[in-house]
Amino acid sequence: MKIFIKLFFIFCFLFTPAYAYDILVIPADLLQTKENYYSFDEPSEIFAGDIIKELNKSNGKLKSFDLYDIRAKFQNNQLLKNALNQYKNNVIDYPAFKTIGKDFGCNYILLVNSSVMTNKNSLRRNLWEVLEVSTAFDIAYPFRLETSVVLLDSSNELVIWSNNYSSKLGKNSSELSAKNISQAAGEYEKIKLYSKTIVAPSATQNITLRFFPKSIRPIQTEIDSSGGALKFERTLPEKPNLKPREDFYGDTLFGI
Repeated sequence: MKIFIKLFFIFCFLFTPAYAYDILVIPADLLQTKENYYSFDEPSEIFAGDIIKELNKSNGKLKSFDLYDIRAKFQNNQLLKNALNQYKNNVIDYPAFKTIGKDFGCNYILLVNSSVMTNKNSLRRNLWEVLEVSTAFDIAYPFRLETSVVLLDSSNELVIWSNNYSSKLGKNSSELSAKNISQAAGEYEKIKLYSKTIVAPSATQNITLRFFPKSIRPIQTEIDSSGGALKFERTLPEKPNLKPREDFYGDTLFGI
């Protein structure tokens, strides 16, 4: 009988899943009305949706919530609207996000924001706004889609991971237009492919590394003078200064 009990506890120990961390993924454009003329999802929503899918495929280690449920819960939440507007201006309202996280019972919040830059000005614009203007006036500037992903520990008021992704838009000739639904759908599909193959896998691997360091094998690129310790900050890091046609997928890549 004693042997059976020992075997039972050993079995439970070996096959009990590791502690799962809940992460609330919030795109910065979550509460905005889709006003683009084709009613496509905003890039931040596309990226957030794919990251959620990747997190939920992590064998129970990390869990996230469906965007539909998040939007339904916060549809008229002024606190979140104000916090997201501040985040777009690189300000983190920790008390607000701490309160928001409690509604889903989690301390970890992943914020996703995207905007479009052009070399003609320093304004950050909505992707579909730029596409509509470019189409209407036959503008052919080099456009770049910039995306920031920030993982917060709202309880301790820390940024425990962040990354920036940047990718050129349109053709190599710098043309970005959608004079018909077919062209617009083509640009939309490019964004979705970029999300699934670059942003979502990279973000998920880096997030997993923060909670389960041994589950991912780092690819050595440079010697870390800090001794390999994970560095946490309270504010957002500076974004890389890129030329309009440069792509940037973050400072560190990780392989399974």
